[in-house]
Amino acid sequence: MHMLKKGKVMQEIKVIIGASYGDEGKGLATDFFGAQAESRHPAHLTSDMVNVLTNGGPQRGHTVELADGRRHVFKHFGSAFFRGAVSYFDRAFMVNPMEFMREYDALRTVQAAPRAYMHPDCRFTTPWDMLVNQLLQEKRGIHNSCGFGIWETVLRYQRGCGVPFSTFAAMNRDDRIAFLRRIRDGYFIRRIQEIEKMHFNQDSLKEDYGLQEFFFSEDLLCHFEEDCESMRLLCPMRSETFLRQFQTVIFENAQGLLLDGNSKKDAEFTTPSTTGIKSVFQTVENVFEGADVEVCYVSRSYLTRHGDGKMEHEIAPLELKKHLPGVRKDLTNIENCFQGRLRYGMMDTDSLTGRILSDFAACGSTAKNLYRPSLMITHLNEYAGIDTDALAGPFGSLYLSDGRTSADITAFCGRGA
Repeated sequence: MHMLKKGKVMQEIKVIIGASYGDEGKGLATDFFGAQAESRHPAHLTSDMVNVLTNGGPQRGHTVELADGRRHVFKHFGSAFFRGAVSYFDRAFMVNPMEFMREYDALRTVQAAPRAYMHPDCRFTTPWDMLVNQLLQEKRGIHNSCGFGIWETVLRYQRGCGVPFSTFAAMNRDDRIAFLRRIRDGYFIRRIQEIEKMHFNQDSLKEDYGLQEFFFSEDLLCHFEEDCESMRLLCPMRSETFLRQFQTVIFENAQGLLLDGNSKKDAEFTTPSTTGIKSVFQTVENVFEGADVEVCYVSRSYLTRHGDGKMEHEIAPLELKKHLPGVRKDLTNIENCFQGRLRYGMMDTDSLTGRILSDFAACGSTAKNLYRPSLMITHLNEYAGIDTDALAGPFGSLYLSDGRTSADITAFCGRGA
């Protein structure tokens, strides 16, 4: 480990970033670095590691498989959970109380009740954000969403119809229910009218979309309020300075560089968040000083992309076996009515290196912490034709994975700094 003056051990920070369109192995990478940290932690400590969810929301699907056969697709908790990490939802992460409770209950049956903390400024997604998202996707007939209401949540807050989760959670039960009923019966009906360009009321919504009583169900409203209260009790509010108490901090980004919401290129098919280092860099610089920060960009040995939108070097479905004969059925990315099918393409190593170094440049040269880029290439058991030697040059470390568990990853020293 790097050392500071007076013998103080540097805090170790890992940042996991998808290098292309997502679905690249960020869960595997997070578990790998979590396992490394776990091996160094004293056994008597409950946890000396925090896993920060940085952007988007639980539309992410980060898969972790262990040698003992356990497998979980992480959405609302960090992928280093099996290594003892607590989760922290940073201010840009959109929480979904219903999804939080679903995954909380699932995880405590396979290991233990997960521990989580939340930034007070987090936005939250409601069931009606998800329903309107799904109605819009059905009407437009395109695939650029996971159906989790992320875009609708962002739009609702931009239009001033939302409060931070901490503000909502501080209300009493009656006020929370009244708040939810107002946005359901006001904002969301106006949003559907906007989509349909015509007048809508409860009866027409039920009749035309077959939702019957579900959209306006008081049971749904009350159940959601109960999940919000449970999340309030299980997930204490903490500012970002809370992260200073942990020796190892793993920032786990969602999606990938080619889906960054700040890009105007093919914007309709991006994600409404920063998928690269920029936001994490600002957090690290505000909270830490003198930390060792490894920014690990993760990519498959080939390209994948969900749904619609432009794709580099795409392979036609009938040509897939010819170009990528080793690709197997993806157990996580199953075709659905919102995202559509998983598409495939060949990787251009020059393009990959260029976008990684361009993103990493946001760290700057006057940072208070020590930053170094690394690269992890996954799915080499499915396609080993990528030129890994060419990729080793610009990076301080190169990680190669030819399997599904962290034990299948081999680390090499690159020539870069």
